[in-house]
Amino acid sequence: METRSASTLMSAYALIGEGNLREAKAMLEDALTNDLDNHDLVFAASCCSFWNDTIERLPSMDSFEQGESLVNLWRMFKKRVEKEDSPLEQTIYTFRKKVFSTALEQYGKNLDKADNMFHAETCRKIGFCYKQLGDFETALGYLQEANSAVEGRADIIAEMADCYDLCGEDKPSKVLFREAFFLDPQKVELSYLESPIIGKLTALVTEKGLSGSELLEWIPVYGTIFGVFNVKRKLKPQEIGRLKQDIYAKENEMKDPNNNLALIKPRLLNMYFWLIDYCELAQENNAKIQEALLKIKILDKNIYMLYTGNI
Repeated sequence: METRSASTLMSAYALIGEGNLREAKAMLEDALTNDLDNHDLVFAASCCSFWNDTIERLPSMDSFEQGESLVNLWRMFKKRVEKEDSPLEQTIYTFRKKVFSTALEQYGKNLDKADNMFHAETCRKIGFCYKQLGDFETALGYLQEANSAVEGRADIIAEMADCYDLCGEDKPSKVLFREAFFLDPQKVELSYLESPIIGKLTALVTEKGLSGSELLEWIPVYGTIFGVFNVKRKLKPQEIGRLKQDIYAKENEMKDPNNNLALIKPRLLNMYFWLIDYCELAQENNAKIQEALLKIKILDKNIYMLYTGNI
């Protein structure tokens, strides 16, 4: 019976690869009549049900919309799979290959569009698809093209960092993750990242009871505290000028209790860290560093103690 069920799964996988999920589901359900307790058959059939309507609706959408529909639904699929008891990896891989191969093909039809922002987004999504298919170097190439088209986007830079780590290049990965979370933590899509570096850091910060938007803001703070974001670059003169302006603005925001202080506080702490790093790399006088440290101490004494090692 186990051999017959395994054979049915292989046949179903072939149908899924062809996009014929309805027939695959029927085949799996037929096999279940003779093997009711087979968890792998049940899981594969439920996956077919989950994806069938979307796959069948694809021809009615334009090419970019097809890619978006598949990529967005994958996030929901991942959450569903995480709740499963021992999901069969081969089944997940089969759907991953079908979903992202199809999305990649559809996104690719939009590469020659003239609009710069749209081109950057298309390259980002193509890079994401290649990453999901395990081709990290090709993914990185498209993400670098996206970053060249529109610089300073935290989501693109985070994806580049993710690919570098998956390629085993941890130094550029750390630099870029630090950069992405400095630019805008809220634009970093954690559910799309697979880097062991960011995965472990996220787990550590989650253990502190943080989630959602607050989690994203505290990741760079604890990334500095735990020594994960330890590869730094020197800021350009215009960047340090903008950083000082942003610090001044955030300090004023902190004075207004009507603002969301839970999000402003970690963002301001990270800005102070960047200011101190700049002062140290530029060999600025110690008084500026001490002033920034005092501000950290006033804002959050516990973070100050962890940051300075005065525990």
